[in-house]
Amino acid sequence: MIRADREFSEAVERAVREAERGTSAELVVVVAARSGSYLDVALAVGSVAAALALLVALFAPVTFRTAAVAVEVPLAFALAAWLAHRLPTLIRALTPKARAIRQVDRAAAAHFVEESVHGTKARTGLLVYLSLLEERVAILPDLGLQGRVPVEVLRAVPWGTTGDPARPQSADDVLAGIKALGELLRAKLPADGTDTNESPDAPRIVS
Repeated sequence: MIRADREFSEAVERAVREAERGTSAELVVVVAARSGSYLDVALAVGSVAAALALLVALFAPVTFRTAAVAVEVPLAFALAAWLAHRLPTLIRALTPKARAIRQVDRAAAAHFVEESVHGTKARTGLLVYLSLLEERVAILPDLGLQGRVPVEVLRAVPWGTTGDPARPQSADDVLAGIKALGELLRAKLPADGTDTNESPDAPRIVS
């Protein structure tokens, strides 16, 4: 499990600084708690809990007062939905992989603009977007970088050892992915001696 704490942030900053050494590419790292609200998933969990509570009230060998059922069923719904919405592991387990990927890709596209990744002089910015709930990384290069390194090559950089290369599960996986990106960028887009650091090395943490 990845925790976006101060130690993680400082480790990522060091990794980005090292990855940018010897290349004219500019890495921008954004770490988000989640890429979607998944409120519908939480509400579905609440609905199941409410239905179970109602079934117990109807078919249990004891008799429940009508007023108690009227309170307990909505309470079961609200409590289960509230808990589900705050349990990333449960939301991740109940969300189809295709939907999680779409959510992460959309959020990454929004942050590409928000973080002005396209604002470097040579258009060689590269967004590394990590979404913690989905445990996924999205890579978005700017046009100048795409002309030198195909998007498919950048996205083939492994971020984990789970069989899904875009799914890091530890801070070490993230750091290893940044290091591998740096090695690739130095080979494909070496520095020309006039490069300056145009973006912060520290990751932006988004709640």
